[in-house]
Amino acid sequence: MNSTPATKNNSFKKPLPDWTFPLVLLGVLILAFGLLIPLLGFYWDDWPAVTAARLRGVSVFWDFFKGERPFSAWTYILSFPILGTRPLVWHIFTLALRWLAVLAMWWTLRGVWPDHTREANWIALVFAIYPVFTEQPVAVAFSQHWITFGLYFLSLGAMVWAYRKPRWFWPLTGLALFAEAVHVLTMEYFWGLELMRPFLLWIILNGQATTTRQKLVKVLKGWLPYLIVLAAGLIVRMLFFVSPASDPNRPDLLYSLQTQPFTTLVRLVQLSLQDLVNNLIGAWYTTIQPGSIDLTDRVYLFSLLVGLLAAGFIFYYLFRIQSGETQDSANRRIWIRQALLIGLLGTFLGPVPVWLTDRGSIWGIWGGRFALAAMFGLSILLFALLEWFTQRPLPKILLVAGLVGLAVGFHLRNATQYYRSTLKQNQFYWQLYWRAPYLKPNTAILSNDELFSLVGRPATAMAVNLLYPQQVDSDRLGYWFLELENGVGPKNVPRLARDIDLKPTFRNFSFLGKSLDSLVIYYKSGIGRCLWVLSEEDADNTSLPPLTLQALPATNLSQIVPEPISDSYPSTQLFGKEPVHDWCYYFEKADLARQLQDWNKVVELGDQAAKIGYTPSDANEWLPFIQGYALTEQWEKALERTNSAYQMDADVSPRLCRVWQNILNVTTGSNQSAPPAEILEKIHQTQTQLQCPAPSADNSPG
Repeated sequence: MNSTPATKNNSFKKPLPDWTFPLVLLGVLILAFGLLIPLLGFYWDDWPAVTAARLRGVSVFWDFFKGERPFSAWTYILSFPILGTRPLVWHIFTLALRWLAVLAMWWTLRGVWPDHTREANWIALVFAIYPVFTEQPVAVAFSQHWITFGLYFLSLGAMVWAYRKPRWFWPLTGLALFAEAVHVLTMEYFWGLELMRPFLLWIILNGQATTTRQKLVKVLKGWLPYLIVLAAGLIVRMLFFVSPASDPNRPDLLYSLQTQPFTTLVRLVQLSLQDLVNNLIGAWYTTIQPGSIDLTDRVYLFSLLVGLLAAGFIFYYLFRIQSGETQDSANRRIWIRQALLIGLLGTFLGPVPVWLTDRGSIWGIWGGRFALAAMFGLSILLFALLEWFTQRPLPKILLVAGLVGLAVGFHLRNATQYYRSTLKQNQFYWQLYWRAPYLKPNTAILSNDELFSLVGRPATAMAVNLLYPQQVDSDRLGYWFLELENGVGPKNVPRLARDIDLKPTFRNFSFLGKSLDSLVIYYKSGIGRCLWVLSEEDADNTSLPPLTLQALPATNLSQIVPEPISDSYPSTQLFGKEPVHDWCYYFEKADLARQLQDWNKVVELGDQAAKIGYTPSDANEWLPFIQGYALTEQWEKALERTNSAYQMDADVSPRLCRVWQNILNVTTGSNQSAPPAEILEKIHQTQTQLQCPAPSADNSPG
């Protein structure tokens, strides 16, 4: 009666067994998140955890999380001793956690609707790669989320199967209550989903009671132990472990309900509608944004190819596993009603803990994490709506395959952004090491802007402490990164010259330094420019932002030690293998040699770079070589580099004028030979070309 082309063709083939589905899930997850794992590093909240583990050991995590999620320390205390601090291992681990969480969700659905295996498969596939959560590459930090999510589904599934398998009721109930207690104490992200239990129990207990009242009593009795564990966990977590004043996840809207009920309710409704539209529609739109289509981009083409392969594979697989499940209209209507209810509940109950903190999934670049809990309900809701629209399996299989393909391609492109961030991070840290082989402790690094995407200021401040050896077993860190705009503040930048105290903190770690023991840097990755470690001589550099120019008096190059004190740093495990010695290597080493006035070393580096054919992308980077060649009396090379700099960027002429005036002042002194007359004439011609001002009487060469 309900025969379709899919079911007719499928009758000629033996359906694939159920045990193949977990492997298919794993394959889809690898295509979406695993292909670039060998190229990924650490990001955002990864770096603080890695720094804490390497400098203090796992015992530090009790204090590390004390201010917000104290019990979550157990996840790192168990995992870091086993996994260490290799990015590759953490990315594999967190992907495995995601797979296990998806399997636990699938197991739960198989128990809730045992006659709807096909729908459970579809929902699990989409849940596995739902595109609203884009932070999977932040592997260390989000390992905690997937552990907690997996514990929630383990608890939910054990509760469901305790009723489906009465023989195992008490062992499964004990497991469910234990997993619930652990996940509630670990993280607040999935508290809202706990309120779905009575509705699932209602579905499971259907037919076990003769009246609605009896059924309601059974549901309440079944839910009571879980409600007690939830309430106890919330009380312990909120009243005994965390101070409301210091908790960054404080439920502000919950408190404001008492004083501003109407305004607060309007805000909650707005947050819920914003998240519903973003999570149900906006997330999928991001996978097919017209502006992202670029057929000249190899990354896009590769992601498109992988997405098509994933879609084709899923279509073939789902087509093969079509079983002879009965799909009578009454059973189908019951499932649709139940799935719509559970889907809506999960979609709106999941994010409640986040909404109470006045945040949502559209909140900043990390907002996707706030939609994690909603993914369960969203996936069910999506297929309940689809089942409502059509009974035919073929269109639904096509849609599932298409959604999987779109999401796989999207996640692959998203991972590419993280990979590029890793490249930029490694590039910066190695350039800093080349320029400053060691930094004296209590050195702050001051920058006009954040340095990398997908990392952030506190994470950079923690990561820089792994670049150089320093004291372990201490909460006082040797180095810190501060952004002038947000870390110092525009009003405070001029005060840096007064040698003020710098006392930033992050969680249980702190830094104490003096502003005159800082390095002021300028770094714009991805535009061919190298890291610039600045001094007051850079005051005439027109490429520098105003705040950076104001901060120059704080820079102290004597904080740089020209030789490393340990061969074990930088860690190639954390910062990648040392890059090929390109132009920036020669520039950083020449700039260090210029600081030490080792002009022969500058010349040696300049000759090596020229022999290989390296040239700068920014005219300012010619300056140390101009000085080096001139002060070793290689005048023609110095003038040649000067002309190259001017031809590259005429705006650098004031700097070139100053450099040449300083060179003439030095070379006409008692310790240097003055340039020959013909060279001096060429220098004056160059100064005229640069439109240099005439030297003052007391500065004119003899």
